[in-house]
Amino acid sequence: MAVGGIQSGVGLSLQLVEAALDEIAASVRLRALPEPSSHTALVVSGVESSEVARSLGRVLVGLLLGAVRCNVSLAAALLVGGADDREQLAGDVVELIGANNSFVTDGEILFRDTKRNAWLAEGLLHVLLILQNRDPGELLGGRIHALRQMHPIPTQQGFDAVALYVRGDVLSLAIGESKASRLDGSGQLTQAAKIFKSLDSGDHLRHLRQELMALEGYLSAELAGQVANSVLKQRCYVPSIVHEVPFDARRDRVTLKDLTPPREHKRLLIIRLQDFHGFFDAVADAMREAVTEIVV
Repeated sequence: MAVGGIQSGVGLSLQLVEAALDEIAASVRLRALPEPSSHTALVVSGVESSEVARSLGRVLVGLLLGAVRCNVSLAAALLVGGADDREQLAGDVVELIGANNSFVTDGEILFRDTKRNAWLAEGLLHVLLILQNRDPGELLGGRIHALRQMHPIPTQQGFDAVALYVRGDVLSLAIGESKASRLDGSGQLTQAAKIFKSLDSGDHLRHLRQELMALEGYLSAELAGQVANSVLKQRCYVPSIVHEVPFDARRDRVTLKDLTPPREHKRLLIIRLQDFHGFFDAVADAMREAVTEIVV
């Protein structure tokens, strides 16, 4: 993702985003658990360091500003620049994650648990997918050619992540569903499985086809020709569960076993945090700081 020929302050900002991606890639690891027959369980480690939290905050601000294109390459320029845009971005960030990490009232706690943390967890999933192309064997097992931009607001309807990638010589579709719960990772996995089950039943296909039409333009002519005929059949489900209290990801789960894709196309990301709220607080702080670092 080299940024060639960019000498302006915007270029330096993009280099900051690229360096942040490098930091995350160097720190985060995925390890497959051999036990489940119902799904492929991938333990994600290395996300809780202060360096990764800072870098994740920078990348998320960059994603808000279009720093990564839908073809998973770094953009040639950010969508903003200057004091006015920086002020607007600061307001957007506060709306997304709050002005600070003080959540006392019931309403503030509800915002933290159902909006802020949910959006940050979705952002983490997107960053892991972006980094997939640095090691295609890790998350999906193939190179991503198009990735839908993440939701700009926490409550926006639709799939949390949609990507087109090549596994072998076949264009495949990855659909991600992100959940964040300090106490109930297992229950959130069940909720994610229900969404995938509805897809298996034929629900949301019109929405999914719209997503594919939007991404098709980022594919080569050869790959674009596979979209209409085969990609809906080549589905990979990617539930991503961020949690603190452990749950047993090694056991078989009927809710995942009953889904249409084979085991290797049901890829559960298990992201256990030692300090659930502390991690999200650190990423939120990094996002607020990144506003002045990224927009120059």
